[in-house]
Amino acid sequence: MKYFSILFAAIVLFSSCQKEDEKVTLPSPGAMQQMVAVLGNNYDQQVYVSLANKSTVSRPYRAYDLAFETLNGNLRVWTNSGKIMLAARTGTTDMAQADSVGKYWWVDNEQYHPDSSAIGNWWQSASQSGTSEVMIVDRGSLDYSGHNRFRKFQIISAGPYSDYHIRYSLYDNSELHDFIIPRDTMYSLVYFSFDNNGQLVNQAPPKEQWDFVFTKYTHVYHDYPYGAIFRNYPVVGAQLNIWDNVKAIQLQKDTFPGYMPYEDFAYGHVYQYPWHIISDVIGYNWKSFDINNNRFYVYPNNFFVVCDHNGIYYKLRMLDFYDQNGIKGTVTFEFQRI
Repeated sequence: MKYFSILFAAIVLFSSCQKEDEKVTLPSPGAMQQMVAVLGNNYDQQVYVSLANKSTVSRPYRAYDLAFETLNGNLRVWTNSGKIMLAARTGTTDMAQADSVGKYWWVDNEQYHPDSSAIGNWWQSASQSGTSEVMIVDRGSLDYSGHNRFRKFQIISAGPYSDYHIRYSLYDNSELHDFIIPRDTMYSLVYFSFDNNGQLVNQAPPKEQWDFVFTKYTHVYHDYPYGAIFRNYPVVGAQLNIWDNVKAIQLQKDTFPGYMPYEDFAYGHVYQYPWHIISDVIGYNWKSFDINNNRFYVYPNNFFVVCDHNGIYYKLRMLDFYDQNGIKGTVTFEFQRI
């Protein structure tokens, strides 16, 4: 009996020495705010958005052709799908002999899946010297014609933490050039244009200064057969900065299980839904086109939650696709830190 009395006293003493669980105090939600992204009536501008900074940066989407990954030792190269660019893999490392006859034309997947790029995993089939096969790059039939439309393109060397050494020429093998693409890790991507014999382009802001970009890009309608005129179609939407670990979820009434109104969504709900680190979570389907009225309409019960690179959560929804004069290409949206 004495033993149990001592044990009971010890338990009581131990319990009295324990701190109560500390309460976690969440920051109060930020104020609801609005921002405007002006792409222009013809969607000529890309608009990069930082929610934390409440800022936008605009660049002409046609300014670049290729975007080179810089982070985490990645070696992927992406085309400018706003111009509906394509690439044919020739199967040879001989620039002079390479051609596109009978080759399949690839297009970048709008979700930026690592295994679905037009240039592809070039390093897996590179020669012993590290040189990739030659690719024929179609810069886009909507923006280019004649000899300026196609380029032969080859990666001579690149390492997970070293610069890209590339080579390119016109399709007839004239105007052969070498160029070094620096692996600048301040940026998610480094941008390059074939114009002016090849040049770097200041396109996106540094990687921590944008969460997503409003832009024109290529959507692939897989229901259409390969080669069909409407299979690769330009759309206007938003793509996440997945290279800096920005992620998002979409909630749309009647289509998303567990939907709740925008006004009710709070920080406590962020773990109830699957998050996606793919570029087109926001995408272009937050609006629809009414052919009878020749006008775009924004879906009222469709919103998104974005987690930036710092782990800060924001909910946002689109409000309009027109400016005060009724000109399309101006996106007004509201957002709130939660």
